[in-house]
Amino acid sequence: MGPGARLVAAGVVVVTLVAVALGAGLHLPVLRGSATVVFLFALLGVAPLLLVRPMPLARFVLLAVAGSITGTIGIGYTMATVGWWHPAVPFAVVVVLTSAVLASTVLRDLQQLRRRERRPAPAPLSESVRTGSGRIVLGWIVIGGTVLGLATVVVAAVTHVGDPVPAGLFGRLGIGLPVGLAVLVAAAVVAFVRGRAVAVPVVALGLAVQLAQAITYGMPTVTAAARHVGVLEYIRQFGRTDPASDIFQTWSGLFAGGAWAADVGGIVNAMTIAAWVPVLLAGVTTLGVGVLAAHWLPGRRRPWIAALLTAMTGSLNTTYFSPQSTGVLLVVAMLVLATGPLLETAAAVADGSVQRVLRPRTVRLPQVLAIAVIGVVLVVTHQISPYLAVAALGVLVVFRLLRPWWLPLVVLVPAVVFAALNGDVLGRFLSLSAIGKVFDNVQPPEHDMTVLPKPLVTGLAFDVPAATLVLVGLVAVVTVLVRRDRLHWGLLAAAASPISLLVATNYGQEGIFRVVLFATPWLAVLAAGLPLPAGRWARVGTAVRAALRPAAARYVLAAAGVTALVAVGAFGQTALDWNRVTTRSESAATQWYDRTAPKGSVMLLTGSGNAVPGNTGARYFDVDYVSREALGPYPSGTGYDPDADVSTLTRQFVARTTATKYYALVAAPMGAYDERYGYQRYPDYERLADAMASSPYWHRVWSSGTTAVYELTTAGMRHAAS
Repeated sequence: MGPGARLVAAGVVVVTLVAVALGAGLHLPVLRGSATVVFLFALLGVAPLLLVRPMPLARFVLLAVAGSITGTIGIGYTMATVGWWHPAVPFAVVVVLTSAVLASTVLRDLQQLRRRERRPAPAPLSESVRTGSGRIVLGWIVIGGTVLGLATVVVAAVTHVGDPVPAGLFGRLGIGLPVGLAVLVAAAVVAFVRGRAVAVPVVALGLAVQLAQAITYGMPTVTAAARHVGVLEYIRQFGRTDPASDIFQTWSGLFAGGAWAADVGGIVNAMTIAAWVPVLLAGVTTLGVGVLAAHWLPGRRRPWIAALLTAMTGSLNTTYFSPQSTGVLLVVAMLVLATGPLLETAAAVADGSVQRVLRPRTVRLPQVLAIAVIGVVLVVTHQISPYLAVAALGVLVVFRLLRPWWLPLVVLVPAVVFAALNGDVLGRFLSLSAIGKVFDNVQPPEHDMTVLPKPLVTGLAFDVPAATLVLVGLVAVVTVLVRRDRLHWGLLAAAASPISLLVATNYGQEGIFRVVLFATPWLAVLAAGLPLPAGRWARVGTAVRAALRPAAARYVLAAAGVTALVAVGAFGQTALDWNRVTTRSESAATQWYDRTAPKGSVMLLTGSGNAVPGNTGARYFDVDYVSREALGPYPSGTGYDPDADVSTLTRQFVARTTATKYYALVAAPMGAYDERYGYQRYPDYERLADAMASSPYWHRVWSSGTTAVYELTTAGMRHAAS
């Protein structure tokens, strides 16, 4: 980054802060809220980075965003932990400090820019300079194609805002989404073949689907994010956390940071933060993998092949507003700070000859301090990310790919101390019987109440990305077996290091998914490092190139590979939108319930609780939910009687719970989830909804869209008692 690029970065920060001020002064809540979240989650770290020596743009963006998230979480968590919740005060301090730093760096960069302008004019253009100019033009063509592709996706999303449909995001947006993705694929193909601006379309592909989902649905793509929003709202209302109450309150770093941003930005519904932050996490994590891979992969293309592989095979762990998604980004940033290209030195061997030796760079004190700060924030944000980071760092130390040897302790010690201080909370989620049972812990979640065959799309949404990831893993192993050097064996061991999680716990039957989450970047780096074919395979490649023009062959192969990966990624991310994404009306219903229901109220969920954004408000300790699964098996067979089902549910609900008031929720996503996982046919759920609307046992007290909330009537109480 030259002085011009640094001035642009400073200008983006200034414009964002001006937008915050204008939004607050002119009472424009959308402008104020969005600008505040952008500043705190993406731009807070820009000013400190401008103080250090220049670095490549991709590295700058990664560390700026990681620094922003670290600072936001650190400040928010500190306020919530000590019970001193005054969001405007630290924000004002941050703005003043940022302004002071920007003022000094802008003056410095302007002086450097003037000195460059005073240099003698260059000599007449040579052939190499003309070629360089052509490459610059080609780079701008790639960037222009990327902007056009993203703009097409955005327009398609803006013009088709609404709830999920059975066909997923592609069914919701129509032709606009595939056209936009096709343009992005074309830009990526040109970039890979010509080696220009490769990072730009790769990062765009890494966030395009999440961007379209955020615009179209306006809600998180995973229902579990609702509980995270509940902790966020709790902090906003009470100005503190209650670490002894539950594990979310204990490891509340991300939620406290989100609460700070929401209060400063005047955001009423924090679900918007949960909908939009994943777009940033997805794009910057893709960028981070490319930066990390460049430490070990040669050339301009291979690191971004690794980044694309990671992004397109990551749908087994959907990026959403969660500690784990944040943890992955912060771990990647720590690894970027801790590692670097290996240094080549000459060393004498026993026979007197000189042998080439690769050794790691020694991490300097500024990087160690940065890793320590990120590590502390990671410790208070996610339970397992610090330990998986330590496992990876430890492997790199063992294989002499990282120095100094004690660097993993910088992350491990705070993690152990924090876990020990909160052992009573953490102990509720650990079982001594699970320790050492790796094969049992590796088992994914089971749906025991299935009574109907699952639709094909449900299995394919997991099987296709999983099969692709297995293929990536096989290619990674081939790379190691071909290279057979310390570097590649070390990277393979780093990919295997997350398995250490399964030695101690099944992590709520989700351990295998977290292992995949943290192993994927390493496997992608190895797969992208596959050597070019030699021997007979090289002759096959020569025959293919002879049949096609060399340039055409490269474009065909690149197009086939990128298209296949994007198809896998887009399908895995969107195929289950109908049953996985919360509707606006369903979220509004649970928020209404949280605000208005008396303490001790209980809500019956007429379908699976996995499809309901429960606990989205600050009163999530005061009101409760009971999922249908807790009341017995779903009806089986073809003779479904909705009136009898409502009668049975009502009686079981009241008999098994004690409440000040009884409520029931009917919402389309529950019916969609039940159908997709073989619990109940969607038409039967619609009949259940009609039966609830006409039942004498229930009175509708709130409704919007496809969602309705009912309150138990006196007749319902008599029926339950009979």
